[in-house]
Amino acid sequence: MARVMAMRDPTVASLAEFVDAISGWGFDPREEVSLSHAANWLQRLGNDRTFLGDLLVDMLAGLSPVPDGADALAGVGPESIMLVTPGQGNFFLNARIWPAPGDSQFRASGPEAFGYGQAHDHNYDLLALGYFGPGYLSDEYEYDREAVSWHVGQSVQLRPQGPLVLEQGRIVHYRAQRDVHVQHPPASLSVALNLVHTQPGQAWMDHCEFDIERGTVTRVLGHGPSESFLRIAVALGGEEALDIASRFGKSHPSDRMRLVAWDALASGTADAALRDAVWRDAEQCGSRWVAAEARKRRGEEAARQFTT
Repeated sequence: MARVMAMRDPTVASLAEFVDAISGWGFDPREEVSLSHAANWLQRLGNDRTFLGDLLVDMLAGLSPVPDGADALAGVGPESIMLVTPGQGNFFLNARIWPAPGDSQFRASGPEAFGYGQAHDHNYDLLALGYFGPGYLSDEYEYDREAVSWHVGQSVQLRPQGPLVLEQGRIVHYRAQRDVHVQHPPASLSVALNLVHTQPGQAWMDHCEFDIERGTVTRVLGHGPSESFLRIAVALGGEEALDIASRFGKSHPSDRMRLVAWDALASGTADAALRDAVWRDAEQCGSRWVAAEARKRRGEEAARQFTT
């Protein structure tokens, strides 16, 4: 389950000291010493109760530059502020704003805009620190990644792990493709500092949204630009595009890219028999997820042909 890290270091560290420490040591959440080291420095940064406010004021006043390669007031979303961008190590750091129901931003945008009430996992490990305010409440779940083949509608055994509040000073380790949570608005405006682990293959790692009551996958997330490029190439035609799509469908390490390749090939023909042949080949490509999707597509195609 998501793990509350028991850190009790009263030392205060600046943002620059934090970056130097994590960059020099590295951040590997699979290794206990590295994980504890990162959590300790995140707590030290969080012990500085004024650094974030001072940084925002300086940036708004033009007295402090934004982090290289990021719009500091946009970050990875309208509610996030990028503090440390990828490139200084295998991590990035952001401050995540969690508005309360009484805040004007919440009233104007609604809870869905901030991800409240939506069960989801992540395709990365992260350490979340409650920095300001009472913190959001989340319902925590856990699942077995190896038992999931990632297709919409698939049943998933989500094991309840109880509620958790990201209160000020608390650090929680969320594991990639293992921990699922449903976040709820805090009692008042809150801020979390998120230290996110990055790795080269992360773009190919899926993450999902879930229906807790039904115990099913409702959405598969994590699409990258390579998928769009492949669809466009196949649609434009050419033997090389068809060849690479065929090879990707049979052997690409990402199941999601395999499915995109087969979908591009099937979409490239108006002949129902040829589309069925494509999905029949996809069933034999060696991926459980792709095979399940291929059977679903063949069934949908057969149903359409029957009704017409």
